[in-house]
Amino acid sequence: MLVPLVGCQSKQDLETQHPAGVNATEQDFTAHVEMVDDALGDISAPAVVYVGERHDQYGYHLNQLAVIAALKQRGLNVAVGLEMVQGPFQQPLDDYIDGGIDLATMLARTEFFTRWRIDPRQYQPIFSYARDHRLPLLALNAAKELTDRVSEVGIDGLEEAERQILPERLVDPHPQYRAVLEGVFKEHQYDDSRDVERFIEVQRAWDEVMGKRSVEFLQANSDHILVVLAGLQHVAHGYGIPSRVNNDLDVKSLIVLSDAERNQYSGGADVFLPLIEEVLPKTGRMGVFIMDSSSGVLVGGFAPDSPAKEAGIEENDIILSINGRQIEDFNRLKQLLWDKLPGQSVELEVLRDEQIRTFTFSLY
Repeated sequence: MLVPLVGCQSKQDLETQHPAGVNATEQDFTAHVEMVDDALGDISAPAVVYVGERHDQYGYHLNQLAVIAALKQRGLNVAVGLEMVQGPFQQPLDDYIDGGIDLATMLARTEFFTRWRIDPRQYQPIFSYARDHRLPLLALNAAKELTDRVSEVGIDGLEEAERQILPERLVDPHPQYRAVLEGVFKEHQYDDSRDVERFIEVQRAWDEVMGKRSVEFLQANSDHILVVLAGLQHVAHGYGIPSRVNNDLDVKSLIVLSDAERNQYSGGADVFLPLIEEVLPKTGRMGVFIMDSSSGVLVGGFAPDSPAKEAGIEENDIILSINGRQIEDFNRLKQLLWDKLPGQSVELEVLRDEQIRTFTFSLY
């Protein structure tokens, strides 16, 4: 599969960037946190606060950070559950919070670039805040290997070891949730080879595993409030993850969405928050499409006006290193490029016709 390669940028070191984002001032963000604190009302541990997101919109993630900061500033024990990290990759999150690895290494070891594929800068302020305040990060989501199996054979067709990853008691999807998922299925216009029931079962597996992981954490850490960060449909109206948690644990909960969802999800949240109007700046790009192959990281094509192509990179070149650092796979390549700025110079070493060639060019 061809993957568009996009390097990421920041205006300063992303490990130390102010959590309010690229342009918002500290005063603006502090005022927003105070407003969020008032909106949340009284809440005490153990509890779950579900904060819905649109994955690729920065304002939603700043709201998530504001919820986390508001609860932390009350002196509460706060943990953060992440839909965007799959369960088998808990250890890199722990290592990052403990200070053993940096953010880029954590992203690489959780396979964030290949399993989630959303610009990690969307979540960077949350990750950095959690590390600064030693807040546990919890890998919530089901592994892709499991959901691929569910898509293939359904939940009933899972092997015993696979089935044990899910809760023993499953929750039937709420009729209105099922209608939402059927609508999503139709919007994607899947061909006849895709079964709507299998699609719903995959969504169900995600919700079940994230609910189970949340329950297990709270059972072991009843003095914490778990802030779950997940897509809107997984939390709105309590149909997705909340229903799974409630199936196994009697715990207080709060659902938080943005003002933009007041109409679409009317009555679907306990709190609706205004969004901070922030947009991430453009990333530095090579304009290259990448293929992981048995030969290595292969150039599969180019975007329009690609600076890499103009510099002399050709299709089927195998990328060996960037800026002198070895490339083993796409995940490693993204690890080395995710915080690069437009205009920054990069040096690519490639293998072509059994000869090593070096090209230097500026990202655009």
